[in-house]
Amino acid sequence: MSDRAADKGEGTRAVRAGLPEAVKNEPTLPGPAFAAHFHLPGEVDGPYTYGRDTNPTWNLLESAIGELEAPGQDGVETLVFASGMAAISAVLFSQLRAGDTVVLPDDCYQAMPLVKAQLETYGIEVRTAPTAGDAQLDILDGARLLWLETPSNPGLDVCDIRRLVEAAHARGALVAVDNTLATPLGQRPLELGADFSVASGTKQLTGHGDVLLGYVT
Repeated sequence: MSDRAADKGEGTRAVRAGLPEAVKNEPTLPGPAFAAHFHLPGEVDGPYTYGRDTNPTWNLLESAIGELEAPGQDGVETLVFASGMAAISAVLFSQLRAGDTVVLPDDCYQAMPLVKAQLETYGIEVRTAPTAGDAQLDILDGARLLWLETPSNPGLDVCDIRRLVEAAHARGALVAVDNTLATPLGQRPLELGADFSVASGTKQLTGHGDVLLGYVT
């Protein structure tokens, strides 16, 4: 991430995030990489091997989102996914094991009950409480992960991220924030202490309803 990222205004950051430095007589915008595989002479090694793993287009997008979510912060990485629910599932199912407890909002996105049911089949205890009034604070004891969705979708209820993060970390719990509706231009969960910022890029971030996308920072 550029050392200058934190010094840019929001508008400049939004239009320049992730873009390489300009090169004389080269396009000002990078083109998409459509290749499924990459030429690997000699040793089978390098940043790009097979398109399923990563490609230059993904890397530029991940760099751009990372710069928006955590401008100027070192050691922060973003991974993009095929949908918001894929990103959500990646966090939940990578961080939780049988016997763990997760605290979810009970007014979250309409697909989350399906995830809740799947978590329970894996032996994970799921507790729920409303977003408003920081109600999840009351059921944090013993939790491995606290999941926040603020503003909630579609009710637009909000909670105090910093307060809940401090309480969760004091109890040894990780915190993930669904930042879909606010976007990093509205709030930056990592700056408020969260461990993960997760979003569906299909909604506010892209804004046109023509892209199916999710990410985790």
